[in-house]
This record gives sequence, structure tokens and C-alpha cells, in this order.
Amino acid sequence: MAKDFSAEEHRILDFFKEGALFKMDGHEYEVVSAGKPTCFHGEPKTDIYVEAKSINNKIEIKISFKKVNADFLENKTNASRAEQLFGDEWESVIENSTMQLERQFCTRPLIYKSSFGRTEAGAITLGWKFELVNKKSGQLSESLVLNNQQLYDVYAGTNLSIEKQDSNVNGRTIRKSGIANYMLIENHDFQNIQDVIDSIVPIDEYVIDNPGIYYACKALNYRSFVKKYDGNRPLAVYVRWFVRNGKLAYELCFDKPLLHGGDDAYNGLIDAMNELGIRDVDDINDDNVEDPDIIHF
Repeated sequence: MAKDFSAEEHRILDFFKEGALFKMDGHEYEVVSAGKPTCFHGEPKTDIYVEAKSINNKIEIKISFKKVNADFLENKTNASRAEQLFGDEWESVIENSTMQLERQFCTRPLIYKSSFGRTEAGAITLGWKFELVNKKSGQLSESLVLNNQQLYDVYAGTNLSIEKQDSNVNGRTIRKSGIANYMLIENHDFQNIQDVIDSIVPIDEYVIDNPGIYYACKALNYRSFVKKYDGNRPLAVYVRWFVRNGKLAYELCFDKPLLHGGDDAYNGLIDAMNELGIRDVDDINDDNVEDPDIIHF
């Protein structure tokens, strides 16, 4: 049975009681204080913050703790969060990454008169949401186009808001406490403080050994038979529906990722459907769609 993440995190934190001793890089250290960084909105990257001292030195150990089988890194990515992850170049990072799969996007059905896989009959695609994952997930999934510095920023959280960077630890605001400098992967039961210390990996080394962060694009569909969709989720690739020459037409938009949401796509689709007298996919056919290849019969 899988451990509860929070419980395991706190069990590890309990090893770092004030006065506990450990060895690191040939020196013996004593724990001065330790805690879990927090902030008012969201979470910092650091899960466990430790201050320790040796005879001649003081160090901060800021651990980002991950379960070995965790699939999602971010599953509700919006523009603000993307900027915090990828920095000022976040739009080009996402656009360049999704454009790797342009052909796969362009050859997918957008209108489903019958069910296909997990897509139910009656669905019309509004666009695709953007998720960060540890491994490829589905057909619209690939590695992000990131350099080593950008990878480091994602894992460490160096582009997070100041509130997340300067987190609160045990009632104190500690500068940069929310920016992690070590990764700890839960790949066994940690027995003691030294076991944890021997298992942490500096993030700059982790990036070299684990260069892949993947994204997965999951469809946001308008379910025409029940007239519902799952809200105004930000879309990495947005379907602009419109009428051209008396037929339902579309354009796949890869630029401006996450700046259009489900509402934009839905409103355009409904306006076009109303203009053409289409109530649901049963009213759609080869004669009123500009590109019949997008229909899954």
C-alpha cells in the first residue's frame, strides 16, 4: 500500500530534530532548526528546510521531496504558474514544445459522432490543457524544450513569486527558504537522519542525470448532447471555431498558449453552431463542415 505523501514527509522531518548530528561532505553537522516552508497561496519548492552548523560552517539544506512513482509535476498549469516555472520565456517554451507535435494535433478528429477511446460521442474539442509529467502520457505528450538552466529553475523554483521564495518556517520568514537546492526521491524507507542525507542529490546534479521533463496535452471537450464542458481551463493549444463560406471551420492556435481558455473556445463554437443551425453533433455532416476529415463517425 502506498504511503501517504504528507505523512512520509513529516516522518523525514522528524529526523532533523534540534541537536541531531549527521555527516556531509566530510564534516559533522548539528541541526540548528528544521521545518516545512509555507506561504499563504500555493506551495514553495522546498518541502523540508534545515539549518545546520559545523565547527567552521553553517549550511542550509532545502529539500524538494518526491515520490518515486509520482506522475504529475503540475496538472493545472495556467499562465501565472507557467511564468513562475519557466521564467520570462514561458510562452516560447510551451509553444516550441507543443509545435513538436503539430502533425499529431492537426490529424486528430475534433468532432466525435461516436465514442473514441475515452472521448464520448457528441464531443467537440475546444483545445488542449497543459500538464507537466514525469513520463510520457498519451499520444500528445513529449519532452519539454528546455535547457539545463531552465530545467534547474523548474526543479529548484527560482522563478517562483517572492512570497514562495521567502517562505515562512516555524514562524520566521527566511529569505530564499522556498528555493530548493536538493532533491530527495522516496525510493526506500529512510531509517535515520544520515540515511536521508546520504540520499539527497544537489539539484544541479539531478538535472544532468534526469534531463527530461515531459508535458501532456489533454483535450477539453464540449459535450454537445448535454451542453457542458469542464470550465474555463487554460489551453496550450486553442481551437478557434468560426463560419467560413457557410460551413463550420476551425484554426488550431499554438501561439499565445494558456492565454485562451475553455470559455473563449466555447463561445466561438456556440456562435458558429447557432449561425449554422447546429444543435449538437447529430446535425453535423460533410455538407456543413469545411474539413470533413475532422469528424469521427
